[in-house]
Amino acid sequence: MTSKTVTFQRPFILTGFDGVQPAGKYTVETEEEQLDTVLAPAWKKTITIIHLKKGISTEYQAIDPTELHEALMRDGAQNDPALPPPASSVKGRHDRARAVRRKKF
Repeated sequence: MTSKTVTFQRPFILTGFDGVQPAGKYTVETEEEQLDTVLAPAWKKTITIIHLKKGISTEYQAIDPTELHEALMRDGAQNDPALPPPASSVKGRHDRARAVRRKKF
């Protein structure tokens, strides 16, 4: 079992949640099982859970690790508007293309 803390800067929701969760730090645990392989040790994720604080109690919700990763990437992509857009965004690619064209002329 591995455990890590993830931080959401903004409210978020994942499949299976009762509603939107507030921004903040969340503990995520992933359980893995070792596979029998000849060449090298290999591990398979069996379940990923997130700890959701509900007042004084904690709810443990199974989640899709890929969906969590995508939600964290979306959350991180919503940076301060004063900063330049991420290079992977459409606006970022457009801005880079315009800058390259200006340098050529």
